[in-house]
Amino acid sequence: MIVQIISPSKRPHAVGESLPRLVRTAAYCRVSSDSAEQETSYEAQCAHYRSYIAANPAWTLAGIFADEGVTGTQAKKRPAFLRMIDECRAGNIDLVITKSISRFARNTLDCLNYIRELKALGIPIIFEKESINTMDSSGEVLITILASIAQQESASISANVRMGIEYRFQEGHGRLKYSTFLGYTGNGAPGSYVIVPHEADVVRRIYREYLDGYGFNKIAKRLEAQGVPASAGGRTWYSSTVRNILTNEKYCGDLLMQKWYTVDFLTHRAVRNDGTRPQYFVENDHDPIVPKAVFYQVQVKMWQRSGTACGPVRARVGERRVLCGRLVCGVCGRPLRRHARSDGRPTTWRCQHCEAARRTDAALGGADAVSGGAGGAVRSCRIVAEKDVQAALTRAFCELPREREGLLGQLVRLRAEELAPTDALLRACAEEQCALERQAHGPHGTARVADAAKPAEDLAARVRALQRQKVELYRERGIHASKELAIRNVLELIDGAGAAGACGACVGPVDGACAEPDDFFCRTRPPAPVDALDASGRVTSLCDDLVIRHVDKVEVHASGYRVCFKAGVSIVVSR
Repeated sequence: MIVQIISPSKRPHAVGESLPRLVRTAAYCRVSSDSAEQETSYEAQCAHYRSYIAANPAWTLAGIFADEGVTGTQAKKRPAFLRMIDECRAGNIDLVITKSISRFARNTLDCLNYIRELKALGIPIIFEKESINTMDSSGEVLITILASIAQQESASISANVRMGIEYRFQEGHGRLKYSTFLGYTGNGAPGSYVIVPHEADVVRRIYREYLDGYGFNKIAKRLEAQGVPASAGGRTWYSSTVRNILTNEKYCGDLLMQKWYTVDFLTHRAVRNDGTRPQYFVENDHDPIVPKAVFYQVQVKMWQRSGTACGPVRARVGERRVLCGRLVCGVCGRPLRRHARSDGRPTTWRCQHCEAARRTDAALGGADAVSGGAGGAVRSCRIVAEKDVQAALTRAFCELPREREGLLGQLVRLRAEELAPTDALLRACAEEQCALERQAHGPHGTARVADAAKPAEDLAARVRALQRQKVELYRERGIHASKELAIRNVLELIDGAGAAGACGACVGPVDGACAEPDDFFCRTRPPAPVDALDASGRVTSLCDDLVIRHVDKVEVHASGYRVCFKAGVSIVVSR
């Protein structure tokens, strides 16, 4: 057997060696940040490869693919790189040139996968710095080693950046993306918070409407319907956006840092900090948009609505139907269900529990239970017409002025017996905390080196205990303040424009910070529902806003309705 050897007609080309035919050559450039120095490097790389490819007569430029200000650890975040790979798959590129392996990728897995894919397509990659051609048989081992080094270098850079961020956190300098943060902007200094007046008004409105009884989704829909701009200039509002605003401590002047952290420098996946990493808290860091007492009042309201608060669990209040969850049975206390008829008959509300129990009684006791026996008389309130409920609510609102003197007395007692002592304790805690902080630091704000480590630790522990005590006092105050707000709302409804004097509210400045609850409630007083009031200010018709702001629940009894207002007064309306 004679074996004939056919010599190869092609051979792998070396670095800098011209290919034996005109080759469509592409260059890939990347810089990891958009700083001025990196911008210069970015432009220099692009210019270099244009002239470098043009100087070789055997090459023709297939494109300069450049990513600016992106990391090399994830290929999916580099659009120019992915576009170059697509062009290679389409057969439009014959050769790829790049500066180094770290410019091509800082992820070992991505680097090897794309190198092998292009190699299978017959497309070599030339790394200038390392003098490597991927078509060489010995190149992959060296590439693997160098790619691992590039990935480790990226891990080291990520650790250094994370350490620098934590050092800034320890100094009290937080990071905030002002373009997507409603209410504040920066003045160029790191960690600066400058209030934007018209955005701050939107934030205060969200807090006030939530305290008045509106839910996240309802607030979002109202803002979107009225064309109120959202963060970053958008026009779409989401319930999650409203919730984030209501739970962000920055709006009350505090600063909590490292709420989230990155778990992997390759995927850049961020998770909520559940205690795995330290957090850094700075109290009274900047001017507040919302008073701290109002902020904690909202947190207490959320806690109560979540169902984790002590006491009987009520049905969830509806967003679309204001009577959902507010209309309850006077016999069993369960919420009534709405039944709309398609045949034109009036809409009714029914207690399904009482109706089912009545049917059971009727089956067991015969006609006596149905016509008014022991079970039938008690459960005769199982069905009510919606128009009758609305008429009863209107009558209850008309009778509210009779409760004015009693509400004023409740307001005075609430402030004297509950709010004033709590405010005094808060002031005492704040004064003691300031004194401890002055003791821990020198008169010029520098740490006292002469103090021993143990006393310093004791002072820090006492400051933390005072902070926790203040939070508990704010929460306690929030419970009483919710009752105060409900009384103020009813007095404003009764007295109209003169409610500010009746409630003791003060008129504050139009713009700027808002540190006092009275100032906040004065600025955010909602407009009167003019369509529901007559010339004298009396309620003549019902609207959703009146029910949401003032009504806690409506108990349906056999003889009539018991309207329970959030202010703590109840009015009985007979059928």
